[in-house]
Amino acid sequence: MLGTSGALASWTSAVVGNDTNTVATAKAVILSETDGISTCRTSDQITNVSTCSSINTYGGTTSTLMPGGSRTVDVTFSNIGAAHAATFALAPGACSQTPTASSGTPAATNLCTAASELTVAISCSPGATYAGGSAWVDLAYAAGVPPTATKTHTATGAELNAGAQWTCRFTVALNAAASIASQNVTASQPLTWTLAS
Repeated sequence: MLGTSGALASWTSAVVGNDTNTVATAKAVILSETDGISTCRTSDQITNVSTCSSINTYGGTTSTLMPGGSRTVDVTFSNIGAAHAATFALAPGACSQTPTASSGTPAATNLCTAASELTVAISCSPGATYAGGSAWVDLAYAAGVPPTATKTHTATGAELNAGAQWTCRFTVALNAAASIASQNVTASQPLTWTLAS
């Protein structure tokens, strides 16, 4: 009689079990914007790209500007994602107006391009409230016609990290010597903010 040890099945099959199969997704940046009344988040859309129609950084049309008048709007941004960001950019879109320039009586001024009429200034600083002394020099628009150039702030510390907040101030003004041709004109400009790691 012959003796055997173990099961004969181990000669005809071999089994390896992988019991630690895992995968992890990367951290993301998520941008939140608030004016203290409305809040918009890029994560409201699964693409992490959203349009915020409830915040008007130029102040809206409920209260109109008289010559010499101005308005200031502060908007606070936050990185509510888990990833630190390296840059924060503003890309102004095309300025438009109603009525169109040179139409009507008197012929409407082009508030989007007339250097001595409507001015827009934009400046951003770290923190939940605006601090002019700490404003980022690489993302600042001096008072002038509605801006056209994209500007980018590159982080030098933790100011764009996950959980960080920063505030941008918008100052829109109508020159005290504005022409009568600038009356009853509504100017509009889209702005696109991009937070990137």
